[in-house]
Amino acid sequence: MEKRWPRPARVCLWALGTAAAVWVFLKFLLPCLWPFLLAFLTAAVCEPAVGFLSDRCHLRRGIASAFCVLVILASLVGFFLLVVVRLADEAVGLLEELPQLAAGLPEVLRRVELLLRRAAESVPAGVREYLDGAMRAAGERAAEIPAALSAWALGKLRAAAAGAPGTLLSLATYAIGSFFISAGFPSIRAFLARQVPASLGKTVHSVKEDILDGAGKWLRAETALLGVTFLELTAAFTVMGVEYGAVIALLTALIDALPVFGTGAVLLPWAAVNFIAGDTRRGWGLAITYLLVTIVRQCLEPKLIGDQFGVAPAAALLAMYTGFRLCGVAGMVLFPFGLMLLNQMNTKGYIKLWK
Repeated sequence: MEKRWPRPARVCLWALGTAAAVWVFLKFLLPCLWPFLLAFLTAAVCEPAVGFLSDRCHLRRGIASAFCVLVILASLVGFFLLVVVRLADEAVGLLEELPQLAAGLPEVLRRVELLLRRAAESVPAGVREYLDGAMRAAGERAAEIPAALSAWALGKLRAAAAGAPGTLLSLATYAIGSFFISAGFPSIRAFLARQVPASLGKTVHSVKEDILDGAGKWLRAETALLGVTFLELTAAFTVMGVEYGAVIALLTALIDALPVFGTGAVLLPWAAVNFIAGDTRRGWGLAITYLLVTIVRQCLEPKLIGDQFGVAPAAALLAMYTGFRLCGVAGMVLFPFGLMLLNQMNTKGYIKLWK
């Protein structure tokens, strides 16, 4: 009789194998496959409309697919022109004016230094000399931050411009692939279905439905929360007269969507700098904005997400850290999402990783 490994060992090996497979997919396969995966998703979205036009309106499937894909692509291009280009223009302007906008930083640092010197008057002389040297060094370093940040960001923009030909090739592949996949979607779907053994067909179908259901709920909830946060911040920044408020609101909303981070990671330090600089009006405005955004999020999040996935905060933190170490910022979002799906599949009984 073959001796089986202990259950904890099997669970660890299964988890390590899954993590390795995810890492290989994200690191090597996804950069090559993303245009085709996105094209398949677009074809799946278009399929009901394509079926209606070909069955009810008696159009050839190729013509119906071309029409529906063109509608999707035109909508995406319109969204890009109306929203993304505007935000990109504001981002470029913000980066170019960053040194000028940070001109008041030396005064803020001087005030912080005065506060620290007053607090250090009661410490021994030797410690005071060490603190004075540390504060001078910190001030010199901080004064260089705006120019360094601006140069880094402009360098990233230049790198993005240099990679534009590859990006255009990927987008063209996505557009053409969307048409071809949509035109042959029934046969492609049947081919993929034939690759699954008949004994696993029902199980795979059920798992797929549960995964899509969980992913749909998660994406809808996160998109709604991000949109509400963006609108709140944009309105608040407009009232306060913040320059480039839309792009700052978008960046803050994206940071808020990351696990562990929140709007406080941007708004609270910003408010503290304004209080130190003497601009108490904007400081209080940012602090009140943070409170309002936090309250609204705390009220909406339980209704939009709730506890339906049941992932412990410590486990989500572990998944976020592991994802960051392996795949960078993208892993901070993808790994907790993968943990959520594993937990749902374990709860449904499709897999048995833990009790």
